[in-house]
Amino acid sequence: QDAINRLMIEKAREGKVVIRLKGGDPFVFGRGGEEAEAVAAAGLPFEVVPGVTSALAVPAYAGIPVTHRTLASTVAFITGQEDSAKQAATVEWPRLASGNSTLVFLMGMKNLPAIVEHLRTEGKPADTPIALIRWGTRSNQRTVVGTLGDIVAKAEEAELEPPTVIV
Repeated sequence: QDAINRLMIEKAREGKVVIRLKGGDPFVFGRGGEEAEAVAAAGLPFEVVPGVTSALAVPAYAGIPVTHRTLASTVAFITGQEDSAKQAATVEWPRLASGNSTLVFLMGMKNLPAIVEHLRTEGKPADTPIALIRWGTRSNQRTVVGTLGDIVAKAEEAELEPPTVIV
C-alpha cells in the first residue's frame, strides 16, 4: 500500500492526472481511505467517485434484499478479516449476534468457520439463514444457501473460494 501511495503522489507531482480505479466503493473496506489520507497529507487535491459497494450490489443481484420492511430494518457491513496489526479485534460479536440486522461480511470466506463460530457462540440460532455469493454480479455468479448450522460444510462441498460475499 505504501508503494501505491508513493506512486500516486509522485505522478501527481509530475503534473500527471492520476486515476486510481477500484471496484465498488473505495471507502468500504477498500483502502481508499488510506490512499486519500496520503494524498491529502501530500497537499494534493483529489476527487473520489464512489461506486456501489459489493455489500449492496452482490446481495441485490442474487435477489436478497439487505433490508426488508417485515424482516430486517438495519444492515451491518463487517470485515471478514481484521488487520493483523490491531492490538485486539474490534468486531462486536455479541451485538451482531443479538439483533435482527442483516449481516454482510466482505473478505470473509477464508474465515467462514470462525465467523459462524463467533455468531453461534454469542447466541445466533443454528437455523439462521445464510447465503454465500461468489463472483457477485458476474455471469459466473454462484450462490450457496444454508443455515449457520450447515453452511461451512456446504461451502466446503461447493469448493467456494474468495471473492465471496457472506449474507
